[in-house]
Amino acid sequence: MKKIIILTIILLLTGCYNYKEVSDLAFISSFSIDYTNNNEFNIILEIKENNKDNLFSSYLLEGYGKTIEAAIQNASLSFNKNLYFINLDILLISSNAANLKLNNILDYVTRDNNFALDFNIAICDDSKGAIENILKKEEIFGRYINTLFKNTDNNVINIKLNDLLNSYLNHYYDIILPIINLKDNTIIIDEAVIFKNNEIIEHLNEKEISIYNILSNNLMDYYIHLELDNNIVFKTTHYNTKTNFKNNTLYIIPTLTGSYIEFENLNLNNSKELKRITEKINAKFNNEVEAFIDNLIKIESDPLGLKRYIKQKSLHKIKYRISTNIVLENKSLIFKSIGGK
Repeated sequence: MKKIIILTIILLLTGCYNYKEVSDLAFISSFSIDYTNNNEFNIILEIKENNKDNLFSSYLLEGYGKTIEAAIQNASLSFNKNLYFINLDILLISSNAANLKLNNILDYVTRDNNFALDFNIAICDDSKGAIENILKKEEIFGRYINTLFKNTDNNVINIKLNDLLNSYLNHYYDIILPIINLKDNTIIIDEAVIFKNNEIIEHLNEKEISIYNILSNNLMDYYIHLELDNNIVFKTTHYNTKTNFKNNTLYIIPTLTGSYIEFENLNLNNSKELKRITEKINAKFNNEVEAFIDNLIKIESDPLGLKRYIKQKSLHKIKYRISTNIVLENKSLIFKSIGGK
């Protein structure tokens, strides 16, 4: 009984000792890290706060240092609150910092128990410009970016810290991260980078991001447009990819479910015509996936983790076949152009 009482007192005292008033905390929404030509870290912290109208706003702290911790301390020299990263929305890393100091960055955010594991990570080479662009609109950058990643209609690579660590610690996977750009005064996330040996080796465009998401079963709800030369558009609303490895061959089977939303001078009620067009769409997507995987093999980067099937460190020994399956939604609907005669 005495032991229980003593333990209870210790826990109560410890709780009181570590307790911090909310008013003493500075909640960080976004955190950017660059590595300069002077061999210093340049960090920017976006601090959330309530303004006088009880609306959320934020402001920036910036600092330099030989280490990340030194840069943070220099940024907050005249700041009288404790920095609190547990609700961090986004970590922005410049290309230079990713190529030169990714190990240091990941060590820092994983060893410091002031960080959670569920914030997004992206590459951004103009963090200050991007953040200030959103601040001018009286929004919090971290929250704004969070909504972009949560909007499944967007074709984005949605990577959180725990996802990045899984790739970083697994020799069968290479890292992939989205790129945040500021274009025409607008935040755009329509590119990504893939790594080899923890260095950026290739940029992916929007179409390649779509293929990556489909092959990875990321289950976004955005639409994939597959267009043929005669203005036929197949709109994919959802998908599933199965992968089998047998007889030293990797069989990749994407199933794309959707409908034809644009077509000219075609009678899609004709089963032969519909089959012919569907086979063309099928072949087109097969070719796009093959081009994507062939490029991964060429540059020896594997964000898909294909190496785990062949148990090899190199993709060059992999043999694969793509077999896409197109499934039409609403087959009972009349495939006839309203504008046609």
